[in-house]
Amino acid sequence: MPSDVPVPRNITVALEFKFGIISGYDARQRQSHAARLFLKIVALTDFRYDIPLIANTTDLITSLDAEFEGVIPQHDSPNHAALGFALGASLGVLQPETFDDATHAASVEITREIGEPDHVVFLLLDGFGMNFVDTLSEDSYVRKHTVSTICSTLPTSTGPNLMALATGRWPGTHGNLGWDVHIPRLGERIQPLPWRLTRTGQPLHEVGFSPLELLLAPMIPFRNLGSFTFVVDNDLAASTTTQMYGQLDTAGYAKEDDSVSQITNHILDAISNASGKSFTYVYWTEVDSCAHAYGETHPITRTAVLRAAALVEALGKALKGKARFIATADHGHLDSPDEVWMTLTPDSPLSQYLTCVPAGEPRTLFFHTKSGTEERFQDLFDAAFGDRFTLMRSEEAVELGLFGPPELVSIAARARMGEFFALSKGRWSIYAADSEEEVTLQSMHGGITTAESIVPLIVV
Repeated sequence: MPSDVPVPRNITVALEFKFGIISGYDARQRQSHAARLFLKIVALTDFRYDIPLIANTTDLITSLDAEFEGVIPQHDSPNHAALGFALGASLGVLQPETFDDATHAASVEITREIGEPDHVVFLLLDGFGMNFVDTLSEDSYVRKHTVSTICSTLPTSTGPNLMALATGRWPGTHGNLGWDVHIPRLGERIQPLPWRLTRTGQPLHEVGFSPLELLLAPMIPFRNLGSFTFVVDNDLAASTTTQMYGQLDTAGYAKEDDSVSQITNHILDAISNASGKSFTYVYWTEVDSCAHAYGETHPITRTAVLRAAALVEALGKALKGKARFIATADHGHLDSPDEVWMTLTPDSPLSQYLTCVPAGEPRTLFFHTKSGTEERFQDLFDAAFGDRFTLMRSEEAVELGLFGPPELVSIAARARMGEFFALSKGRWSIYAADSEEEVTLQSMHGGITTAESIVPLIVV
């Protein structure tokens, strides 16, 4: 990696938003008085927005704003759950017969690319979707070694897709449904990545909530190999989320120093010390952090993209002949300037029909409504947001297969989804707040546009 490329120092926004590890959260906090006033006005009217019926996934795609192309992840086409399955199958640590036929079908191409190596090094580049890969030169190392693309599971966000990789299951089976996950037993939202209550920031272990309760499906037992190492930056090395993977060893690196050399040395040590097969998982956050903080096209984000590409090239060359090197992303990004953000606070008219603050992601939200208020909630939501979000019953979303094969969506996961599911039609995002605080990030993901959904599969 070029030594003269500076590491951005003001990317605290996204790391705090995602992992809760950096103080000084500096996202713009503003008051959307006009949006609130509009909601109060429509609450007093009997207006109903003319919403087209969603009968299938094609309807969802055509409901997007005209400037966007959309994609719905298919159960039998390459996706993150299939990639997790393929990794486990290639290393011989899972029982294939315990997985559904669609996952088997979706993994065929991926498994062929991976083969049956003794050592696998897996690099997860957070946010490094094809929207960024396509900006690299055609003769770049990343472009030359991108063997195919895969589609993120929905919501197209970190938590759902990291857990799809870790379990080989879809979000509707493993139960991680976004940045905020509603836990019925607690009666409120949690944030799995920073491992805290959304409302108070209290660590989850202090309220008696464990990782075993979060995940509704077992992890792929890579630890059975005898060599399973997680390589992550020092700030995340000791986090509960990192430890959930069940790895036997965790190695940290400092971004301020020569992180590529540190990561490479950790990987080579893991391989050389393995008595048999090994699996080394490397996690890199910079692209996602910069995109959230500055936007998809900002020069700082562009620099982060080049650094990620340089990391792929450095590891690919260092590991050639020593291990199968696989790199991908959990999702892509879509610019979300201030004007596409709306805030739903406890004093918003919609909130009177809810039992709790909406969960999920700003672009894919789950609503738990009070019994008997469903129709009124739908009318009010459609009047306020119907031109920007598609609202449907959560059961309809399940039956459309948005969260995995419907027959595999667990009862517990359905309870976390509530009664309604809303999906952004464009760049629109709703920040669901426990207070009057308002937050915007300059680039987002979670929805079904191709920019958010399609990621590279890089194999060396």
